[in-house]
Amino acid sequence: MTDARDDDAEPAPASAAVPGPAAPEDPPGQGEVLASSSEAAPQETGLQGAAPPEAALPEAAPPGAASVPPAATLGARVARWAFLAVPLVGALELGAHLVQTHSVAPDADWQAARVVVQAKLRPEDLLLFAPKWEDPVGRAQFGDALATLARTARPDETRFPRAVEVSARGARRPELAAWKVLEEQAVGRLVVRTYENPHPVKVLDDLVLRVSPSKMAVSRVDGEVETPCPFTAGRVQAGGLGAGPAIPGDRFQCVGSFVGVSILHALDHDPKVCLFAPPLGGAAVLRVRFRGVRFGAALHGHHGLQNEAERDKLGVPVSLDLRTELGLVGRAEHKDGMGWTGFEFGTPELAGKTTDLIADIRAANANRRHYCFEADTREVIP
Repeated sequence: MTDARDDDAEPAPASAAVPGPAAPEDPPGQGEVLASSSEAAPQETGLQGAAPPEAALPEAAPPGAASVPPAATLGARVARWAFLAVPLVGALELGAHLVQTHSVAPDADWQAARVVVQAKLRPEDLLLFAPKWEDPVGRAQFGDALATLARTARPDETRFPRAVEVSARGARRPELAAWKVLEEQAVGRLVVRTYENPHPVKVLDDLVLRVSPSKMAVSRVDGEVETPCPFTAGRVQAGGLGAGPAIPGDRFQCVGSFVGVSILHALDHDPKVCLFAPPLGGAAVLRVRFRGVRFGAALHGHHGLQNEAERDKLGVPVSLDLRTELGLVGRAEHKDGMGWTGFEFGTPELAGKTTDLIADIRAANANRRHYCFEADTREVIP
């Protein structure tokens, strides 16, 4: 028999039709304790069952708001226009080429200047080309008759009473800065100037010109033993780079050395005519006796080593002692790196006399001591 109340009952909701698992009930009083704890203090992340707080995340930048560093922008611009450096450099080189080629004196100007110089130049005058690097061009254009060895490979300028300078591009030689300009003449793109030495001298005896058995003697001195070095006449011998100056044909030949006139390649690359006299090394002395030298107010000279022998500054010093029968006139010492160096000793007590001059050359060893010297006796012209 069915109860009428079952038919009249309302159907249950769908959510209640399938019962889920029952939620566990809190123990009595636990909800009140947690609630009161959360209200009394902030929630701690270390407590079991408490969720950790969320980390603060940076706000995302809006699209298009990212900025490019200034350095990157500049680098991009430079890279974009870097190709312009190539035509720019080419244009600069072309301009420099045009300036250089149009400022060069033609051969016709050089030949015209040669005629002018030939008319002005005296045998005792100096001939120079300015700037210094024009010297090979000038010597080639003027020839050996005017650009002589005595002028080109001179020891210095003091012995010349006058000088004739051929100048290109308006240049002047610094050696003549204190000299007086007597005359100036333009020849095309060149200028010919004549100078006067403000302190002229008179050379009495040039030791470089005395290489002969009648005017000079050379010997090797080992302690008390002095061994003469015979004079020989032959052909000039020249070696390669590092071999030193050319070995002269006319020379005094010693055991381990020789003495004769050669051309030194100085430290500044200038040629110098001098007496090549390499020291023997050790206790040995290379002695040069100049016979019958006429003396004046001073003994003036220079000395140096071959360029390759002294530029590294590894060699021992070379000493030069100059003396007469009256005693020591002076001593000059050359050290690596000094280059072509001058010396001068006053000789008032010898002025007007003729006597022998002795030069003793020494060095602790003979390793690459390609030594060369020159000297003259002179008077000052008032």
